[in-house]
Amino acid sequence: MAIVSPQQQVSLAHRSEAAQSLIKLLSPLLAADADSAQATAQVAQPGDTLLQAISCKEILSAIETLVSTLCPENSIFATFHDGKVHDPLGGGSYAFQKDLVEPVLLALLNDEILANDKRETLANTLNRGVTSSGLPSLQTQLPTRPIVIHAGAQPNNSPHAGTLVVFCYAFCFAQQVKKRMEDVAANADLQLPSVTVEVTFMDTAPVIGHEFDKNQIQYQKSYREVPDNLDVRMLDYKRVLDLLSKWSDIDFRIVYQSEFFSHPSMPSILGYIIANHETLGPQLSPKHGTLALRAACPVSGCGLAEKHGRLNMYSIDTSLESYVMDASATDAIITFHCPFHGPHTISLSKPGELSRLEANAPTRNLIRSMRHLLDKSVHHVRITGSDYAGMYQEVFLYRPLANWSSTTGLATGRTPHILYAPLVVDWSGAKLSKSLYVREGGYETMELFGTDGLCSFAQLKRHFNDDGQEGLRRLWNEVK
Repeated sequence: MAIVSPQQQVSLAHRSEAAQSLIKLLSPLLAADADSAQATAQVAQPGDTLLQAISCKEILSAIETLVSTLCPENSIFATFHDGKVHDPLGGGSYAFQKDLVEPVLLALLNDEILANDKRETLANTLNRGVTSSGLPSLQTQLPTRPIVIHAGAQPNNSPHAGTLVVFCYAFCFAQQVKKRMEDVAANADLQLPSVTVEVTFMDTAPVIGHEFDKNQIQYQKSYREVPDNLDVRMLDYKRVLDLLSKWSDIDFRIVYQSEFFSHPSMPSILGYIIANHETLGPQLSPKHGTLALRAACPVSGCGLAEKHGRLNMYSIDTSLESYVMDASATDAIITFHCPFHGPHTISLSKPGELSRLEANAPTRNLIRSMRHLLDKSVHHVRITGSDYAGMYQEVFLYRPLANWSSTTGLATGRTPHILYAPLVVDWSGAKLSKSLYVREGGYETMELFGTDGLCSFAQLKRHFNDDGQEGLRRLWNEVK
């Protein structure tokens, strides 16, 4: 015989009471006699409106009460809505209601003009048809540089719906840019630039279980130091990218952090960052006040990195005091600290060493934008989640970019091209997150509701019992 605890008895009593209350309210609706059926079905008279509203409200309230008793160990809540979908305009949704592609293409055209000679007018520079305002028109001209649409992710979990929406947005936008340019080229003798998607994986994200503190300093080991873990995570990402590339007819390439920091412009960019580390450190990392550059210990089998760069030491060439963005004149040494093997260094004068570098999100965001703005051979457009919009970008990106531009005279009048994907939020209004940031069991009830496929691509595959095509296709269509 099962033993029921007093607490369970109370829970069962509450559930029974809630169920009986709901049954009592529903019974008149189920009455079989003709009079009750007629009374229920008759058209409401003006005097009956309040009574009907109260009855409906009471029934819904009883349902809410019953639902809250079904899982006493992990309460769930019922909510109701009318099923209507609204699209209120405001901000960007108002400004770009009719079109998003053309404003971006026109902005890329403007970048080419600034690169040629910022003093010339748009009409003189392009020497082609222009609008009455003197601005370029996509009816007669197109950007000439290749266009790369960027997205990124930390491969520390199977991609959830938020990441999948960003990926869909990147390929969908690339597809529409390509189509728009093909439509223009069909009516004019214009050369079409290539359009591709580039996905950067932050394989320097920390591996759970390989983090620890020592003397109040945090250390971590990243995924690229544990390649077996990374390979397992990457299978779902590659499947997603292959499908989106096929559906959009857009090519893509995958980039890791080692390639990101190996770019030829990195020594000069990092020279500026290091020369100004005392200013940028507190700005990019308000919590710790230090520049969060890091590098894994090179000793075989170690791979630990000091997370926030609090122990970093910078040896800077005196010529950097009056900094000029010239890689050949750049020399600085960063000394990192391993808790077991002591100091190790990276020198900017040895570009081959830079592939070891890692950076936290704000620092990486700034470095990436500087690199894109300096590139006069390719147009760069980034797609990211809306959680990186607003104050985040104002503080961590645009202010330091403006100071960099005014100090060096580089990228004058230019800002990055960034599009923000809408967030997928949970019932509380918080963004759907990775398990890393959610309490254990935080999304368990999503399985009960049949929405657990949003938690990861792996769960999406299980939900539809396939290789991921059906669930991803639904998201793809929604984004389109």
